[in-house]
Amino acid sequence: MNALDLAIIAVIALSAVFAFARGFVREVLSIIAWVGAAGITLYGFNSVYAITARFVTTPLLADLIAGAGLFVISLIVLTIVTGYLARFADSGALSPINRTLGLIFGLARGIVLVSVAYLVVDISLPQNDRPPWIKEAKSERFLAKGAEVLRTALPESLQVKTGGVADDAHRALDRAQEAQKAMRAYSSPTAPSAARPGQEGAPSYNAGERSEMDRLIKNTR
Repeated sequence: MNALDLAIIAVIALSAVFAFARGFVREVLSIIAWVGAAGITLYGFNSVYAITARFVTTPLLADLIAGAGLFVISLIVLTIVTGYLARFADSGALSPINRTLGLIFGLARGIVLVSVAYLVVDISLPQNDRPPWIKEAKSERFLAKGAEVLRTALPESLQVKTGGVADDAHRALDRAQEAQKAMRAYSSPTAPSAARPGQEGAPSYNAGERSEMDRLIKNTR
């Protein structure tokens, strides 16, 4: 095992231990609190901004105060409410079940986290450009499967072929370099110039060469 393998094991283990200590109900309610705070911020932002804008004249600062303030206040309130609810699951006969489910939840969350991280790498770096410590990791195959499951679960409009972003970037760079070379050749003093009226035998670009340069220029836009 290399450093990447150890890091992955550490992330999954810490997630599992943390969830076991807190319990399944508290972990789920914590997620609900964050999602709820985000939803409240999204739907209540305009109303809060209208009040904030009366006292803050800078639009950007008013946006930050309204958005951040509403989110933080909502998160605090929801965390307090969910904390009271979680206490019922932490007491009595439900506590062992709650912690066992929390352990399972933590393992699943850790796997999802490392799979998301690998999915980002998978999209942004082609296979040949990845560093050796990724290629040589024993967990690389496991991560690839997890990333593929996550990718197929995304809507079709958001699905990206493995390495597709990086490959597109490389192709765009190649097209830009080709267009740059063509433009340099076109504008260099030694490049052939178009024949002028009354000047016979003057060298010029043929139709195929002009068409190729037009294609390269369009591809770089």
